[in-house]
Amino acid sequence: MSANTAQNALYSIYIDQSAVVLYLDDGSGYGTGRFVSSQSDYGIAYDFALELARQKGLSFIDQAAQSGC
Repeated sequence: MSANTAQNALYSIYIDQSAVVLYLDDGSGYGTGRFVSSQSDYGIAYDFALELARQKGLSFIDQAAQSGC
């Protein structure tokens, strides 16, 4: 996690037909997929989302890392 990320950040996990997606939750909502969970710790959210994708046989997309986390 970057030092630029606020300590009170939330990471949200969504699932759709083709992927499990991890977002840095900025409160704007994402609208696609089904909300699964939120977590304040990036590592825990990442591990959970990755394992969920593996168990469901879906792709994993880490949008939190792509947003500068």
